[in-house]
Amino acid sequence: MYKLKQIPEDFIVKEISNVKMNPSGPYTYILIRKKLKNTMDVVKEISKLLNIPDKKIGFAGSKDKHAITQQVFSIERGNKEKLLGLKMKDVSIEILGYGNIPVSLGDLRGNLFEIVVRNLDLVRVIETDFVENYFDEQRFSSNNVKIGRHLIKKEFDQAASLLDDWKVKDYLLKKESDYIGAIRLLPKRLLKMYVHAYQSYLWNETLVKYLKLKKWKEVDYSLGKLVFVKEKENLQVPLIGFGVEIDEKLKGIIEEIMERENLSFSDFIIRQIPELSLEGDLRDAFVSVQDFKVGIIEEDELNSGKKKVKVSFILGKGSYATMVIKRLFG
Repeated sequence: MYKLKQIPEDFIVKEISNVKMNPSGPYTYILIRKKLKNTMDVVKEISKLLNIPDKKIGFAGSKDKHAITQQVFSIERGNKEKLLGLKMKDVSIEILGYGNIPVSLGDLRGNLFEIVVRNLDLVRVIETDFVENYFDEQRFSSNNVKIGRHLIKKEFDQAASLLDDWKVKDYLLKKESDYIGAIRLLPKRLLKMYVHAYQSYLWNETLVKYLKLKKWKEVDYSLGKLVFVKEKENLQVPLIGFGVEIDEKLKGIIEEIMERENLSFSDFIIRQIPELSLEGDLRDAFVSVQDFKVGIIEEDELNSGKKKVKVSFILGKGSYATMVIKRLFG
């Protein structure tokens, strides 16, 4: 079995930003280079050092902790000297420019990945120019899908029981049946992560069932199996939610999944916590893998008797580089 991220230098991610720079403006744009820290780690650290709220720090997307990554942040009313004077372990800051709008989720064209794949036997890497657009493990973590499922089904007591947060536990000791109040103590961004994880799981299941008959190979992941095919097709798969339009060729599959999950489309409207309601959307079943390059297969110094190889490529925003690796090496 291949290995990823044995050392941070094995996984490098460089954001391809679409932020337009100006000579002046209320927002300072900075390039953050970090190692072994995820995006929120750095946001919280900057927030504390500058004594400003998290919401004054904007970013386009979350980057993994077990990697070396670079991405653009915006700081509202950010002082150049203060920013350059910040001291954070394994983080460097470069001032890029200024502008009139903050960086927000989705403000990027894509990401460039440079990945060392280890623990390989002698292999020939087959190049690919597309990948199935599944959500990968980073989206799900250990209990995200379970918590999201309970929230969608309004099983707030069961959702709260899975939340490993002292504020929630302390609140329920005082108000033992106010599960909604306890849940609402958590940041909205975190709660949305749970319901989106469940929605993403349903999306994966829909595409797996659709591709089953065209299967080239299957790869295990924590929530089941993923199906890969030899040829892509022009297809958009619904992210299940209220108000979504269903393609006729996917209707039966989605009805089957929703029956299995005991769901209706109206379940995605959460009146008790309205900000967690999920509207349906469409996501491409396949995405392009651009500028794909393969390095020389070498001896793996971290795994005796095995080989390693470096691959690099560009993916659009919202797609997972680890899925390309699953397709190539899984």
